[in-house]
Amino acid sequence: MESPHCPELMATPVRTDADVLARVGAIIDAEARTLQALWLFFLDRDGMQSQVVVPIDCLPEPPDPQLVSGLCYVVSQVLSDTEPDGSAVITLSRPGLADLLEMDRHWLSALQRGAATHRLPVRMLCLATPDGVRELGPVALC
Repeated sequence: MESPHCPELMATPVRTDADVLARVGAIIDAEARTLQALWLFFLDRDGMQSQVVVPIDCLPEPPDPQLVSGLCYVVSQVLSDTEPDGSAVITLSRPGLADLLEMDRHWLSALQRGAATHRLPVRMLCLATPDGVRELGPVALC
């Protein structure tokens, strides 16, 4: 796996959904995907990734809506201050297979509500497990 700080990786823009999933797979190695955590990384308007990667562990089950809303608020403010035309990629990691579980759906719903409430520009919501990386679900509420 390439380090998220590998010059070649950081010099390659993330433009397509496949690019996002590949980048998540490169940033969060298989061992890290065995832990339940949220991972945040940021893209500028051209799809160039910031060197900042934020893992958040010790996640509550089920997700605490106030905690998720607060996280989305903070991330929206960081983007507003540092990269107004940028976006975030938010990834839930956990052990097991990449099939969507009920708890994943709860996280998806909480992240969708938090992003919508705080107008957080999210490029993609992802799920990363030792089994693989996939889209968690749509960014917007359906």
